[in-house]
Order: sequence, then structure tokens, then C-alpha cells
Amino acid sequence: MHEMSVAQNIFDIVRKNIPEESEEKVVKIHLKVGELSGVVPDSLSFCIDIIKDESNFKNVFIEIEQVPITAHCQLCGKTSQLEFGVFFCPNCQSTNIKLLTGRELDIVDIELND
Repeated sequence: MHEMSVAQNIFDIVRKNIPEESEEKVVKIHLKVGELSGVVPDSLSFCIDIIKDESNFKNVFIEIEQVPITAHCQLCGKTSQLEFGVFFCPNCQSTNIKLLTGRELDIVDIELND
């Protein structure tokens, strides 16, 4: 389960971006996880819970925003949401598309309690 290493990396990134004495003040971490990222949100959440319970982040709330796959068709110009595994324009069936979203694996916000 690679979600455990992803979860550990999330906390490593948070630690690098806040003062060391503020770890216990982190109340929320907002993540974006794209459908094509290769990360299963429920598994990631489970792994995060395991890690946070053994760290200074015990009380942090993790918000995981799932990002759908969207693409822009280079032929007809339509932007559409795609189903996983279906990589053609639902409007004109062209495979000449440019993926816009769905590959995200981002920390959007780190919220600290004052």
C-alpha cells in the first residue's frame, strides 16, 4: 500500500512548511487527490489516521477533496468531465484531448490554531 508513504510524505511536507513549535497547532490539512493520481482516498485517509495518532498531529482534521478527470477536446473545443478509463471526448468521440484535471496530489492549505 503506497498510500502509507504518501501519508508520511504529506506530514513531512507540513513539518517543513511550519515552525517546529507549531506542529501541535495544526488543526486542518486540505488535500486535493485526483482520480488519476494513483492514490485511493479512503486508503490515504486510513494511513493518515495511523500516522497522526503517533505524532504531534493527533488533533488534525484531514480534508480530502477528490478531483475528477476533466479534459479539453482539441477538435470540437468542448471541456468535459471524463469517466476513469474513457479518454475520448464525450461530445465528438475524438481522442485528441488535453487532460486538465485528475492528476493532482496537492496540499492546498495547512490551517493552524492561533
